[in-house]
Amino acid sequence: MSIITDSPVIPQEYLPLCAGLAVQAGMDPFAALQAITINPAKHAGIADRVGSLEAGKDADIVITDGCPFEVSAKVKHVFIDGKAVCTE
Repeated sequence: MSIITDSPVIPQEYLPLCAGLAVQAGMDPFAALQAITINPAKHAGIADRVGSLEAGKDADIVITDGCPFEVSAKVKHVFIDGKAVCTE
């Protein structure tokens, strides 16, 4: 199962919030993380390139100070293509 937004009606920036709502409704948090990362990559047929952190894959990484599914979580670091683009 994948969790998606209907961007541009609901912007893709709200994807973690959508996953958080699924967790609040009883979904396992790790399953919710998979539903916005590796599962959509598998469904789109691009899991060999994206969707999980593995050597050789493309990755953008966001590190927060708490659960990324909670609106109170603050972004601490952002890495795009292995380069820090945002740090505290």
